[in-house]
Amino acid sequence: MIKKGIVGSVQSNGTWEGKYGIMYKYEVHIGEDVGEYSSKMENQNKFVVGQEAEYEFIGGQYPKIKPVNNFQPNSGGGYNKRTEDPDRQRMIVKQSSLKVAADLCIANDKADLNSVFVVADKIVEWVMQKPSVQQAPAVSVVQPANQKVRSSMDDIEHFAEQSGQTAYPKDDQLPF
Repeated sequence: MIKKGIVGSVQSNGTWEGKYGIMYKYEVHIGEDVGEYSSKMENQNKFVVGQEAEYEFIGGQYPKIKPVNNFQPNSGGGYNKRTEDPDRQRMIVKQSSLKVAADLCIANDKADLNSVFVVADKIVEWVMQKPSVQQAPAVSVVQPANQKVRSSMDDIEHFAEQSGQTAYPKDDQLPF
């Protein structure tokens, strides 16, 4: 049962070996309740004589008194102000775009680092655009000298075909 009261006395009452090391026992008097409290700290600060405390009293042959944890977790559904930071969001997009760009370049036999970075930058720019102006990038990707220049969209279509998918799925399905 959870109660509130003024701590009347706290008396050290020995130690015992617990799962997490040495535990210190205290006999605590709050109002008419008397019980044992175990603490990891030798100088506990949960029950201070003369101060009000919220506690749980568990009666029986060996009564216990436990402090009530008033910790309130963030109930905002995981909201964090950092999620509004555009630089942080851009870094997340860059990380995932780099992986996609590397896969795309490897599939098109142009796995040099410069090609991967160029494709990744194009994907990042497309993802970070405002929804009302998003359109497919039409800038060509750096190609090895022995291949004709193709646009990024040609690369995306080619990659999708090689993986047995289509670059323009029906019913708003993504190709991955």
